[in-house]
Amino acid sequence: MDSITQIALGAAFGEATVGHKVGRKGALWGAALGTLPDLDIIANLFLDPVGSLAAHRAASHSFIVVLVAAPIIGALLKKLHAKDKVPFMEWTAMVFLVLATHIFVDLLTVYGTQIFWPITDHPFAINSIFIIDPLYTLPLVIGVVLALFQKVGSRKRFRINAAGLILSTLYLSWGMSMKLIVHSSFMQGLASKGLQTERVMTSPTLMNTVLWQGLALNDDSLHAGLYSVLDEGLPRTYLTIPRNSHLLVGHEGDRAVSRLLWFSQGWYAVEEDSLGLRFIDYRFGRNDSWLKQEGDPIFHWRLIPDSTGTFTTIEQLPTLFSTRGAILGDVLDRAKGN
Repeated sequence: MDSITQIALGAAFGEATVGHKVGRKGALWGAALGTLPDLDIIANLFLDPVGSLAAHRAASHSFIVVLVAAPIIGALLKKLHAKDKVPFMEWTAMVFLVLATHIFVDLLTVYGTQIFWPITDHPFAINSIFIIDPLYTLPLVIGVVLALFQKVGSRKRFRINAAGLILSTLYLSWGMSMKLIVHSSFMQGLASKGLQTERVMTSPTLMNTVLWQGLALNDDSLHAGLYSVLDEGLPRTYLTIPRNSHLLVGHEGDRAVSRLLWFSQGWYAVEEDSLGLRFIDYRFGRNDSWLKQEGDPIFHWRLIPDSTGTFTTIEQLPTLFSTRGAILGDVLDRAKGN
């Protein structure tokens, strides 16, 4: 998720675990460690776009790596703050909780997280929360900020911070519960139209957990639709997008193509124009949130061949967001029900 959310989440767990003994240092270290996994973007300075796709949310977002790193960082913090008399295990618990919750929240988004690296590089995703959602972030921010103005070690300080964590966790639970309902509704809606789908994916739309997008794969086509938990009846209207996978025949083993196929997990389409091939990952939707007949995809790349015609690298293409503010209003209107 976004950096503000991860900072707030880390600070809240830093305060909850060691803040009663070290004061604001607990929240500060939690905030710092909450941003640590996302520093993997530094690798982009040394990698090309294809390599960056593989490196992001890999080692730094692995529960296995966290199990190894937590006691090491905990020992360093114990040594650095020896005067605070915080046991090694408490520092280690703080580090583990901050890093593990960072990974868990990222796992709930659509991007894909390699939580078991290096055993497998499969990008796991639960798809139950949008990458930016103020309803999740605000309780964390308010709770930890208000707690820091209370007396160190007081019950009021603990309760305020705990309230923020509880409310935000309840919101995550709401999102996962709604996903089960929405996913079932999409499956029933597709069946009612006679669409025999191979796979179905559902995820929240822009900054909410009420209006959801659904993607279904059938006969080399994607079927995209919207469904609000306030809708009457089942989702029945879908936009069909040809995947055009035949355009990649013979190139599946090319470095750029194989990495994009891995990253998109099959939710892609390919388009051909005068400049060549464009690869689109529709898991992230479009800039119109599927509310209009046409829109620009959020994540799309130009496949770039070498002198032999092999696609070795990619160029990420820009997406127009000039109407994003207006689209947010449209999303909220559509979330009220059809």
